[in-house]
Amino acid sequence: MIKILLVEDDEACAYTIQGGLELIGDYAVIRAKDGVEGWSLYCTEKPDVVVSDIEMPFMDGGELLKKIRADNPSVVVIMESGKTTPKSVVESLELGADDYIKKPFIAEELHAHIQAIFRRLHIRTNENQEDSPATVVRIGKYRFDVHENMLEIGMQTIKLTDREANILQMLYDRKNTIVPRKEILSSFWKDENDPFHSRSLDVFISKLRKYLSFDPSVKIVVTRGKGIRLID
Repeated sequence: MIKILLVEDDEACAYTIQGGLELIGDYAVIRAKDGVEGWSLYCTEKPDVVVSDIEMPFMDGGELLKKIRADNPSVVVIMESGKTTPKSVVESLELGADDYIKKPFIAEELHAHIQAIFRRLHIRTNENQEDSPATVVRIGKYRFDVHENMLEIGMQTIKLTDREANILQMLYDRKNTIVPRKEILSSFWKDENDPFHSRSLDVFISKLRKYLSFDPSVKIVVTRGKGIRLID
């Protein structure tokens, strides 16, 4: 059963969506009428998915999304709105939304969006129990699929080479701490003392910095004589 927090100030709309999702059978729906109540329920209920309107009283959907992402970069968040201008869509995605759906919509449409996200993130549901465990992590505003070697931010997707992905995963696994340069070299090259391999590592780090440059909060810092650190 997937626990959904539905944050919607239109009571009739919320009732229709909740009823439709529960008829599908895979969902337990918790409702909130505004962002303040939504944040409170998010903290107590820890939902698997948050579906939130954007324009709401007291706390709008954008502010709610910021708070959720600060608490949990991985929970699935879908923003809904009657507005689908490029600006509104981009703003939601840049804040960390996984998807954007235009109102009005039916429960089956929302269900399809949720299942598509879960398939992409390799999250297990009642419909895909044979799928592999989750292999997607967040690095700042990026999603890093360690299985597919993919970095995603907003509508942009970057395909990494195996070596790039492996180095990034190593840095991510020990993020905010310095990983000794020799340890990285010995993990991916046979001769850690070969100057050519050391220069190759510098090239890979330069490429990863470029890929991650769309989020200024994410940095790869090289400390001379010590090692390399991913700051997230």
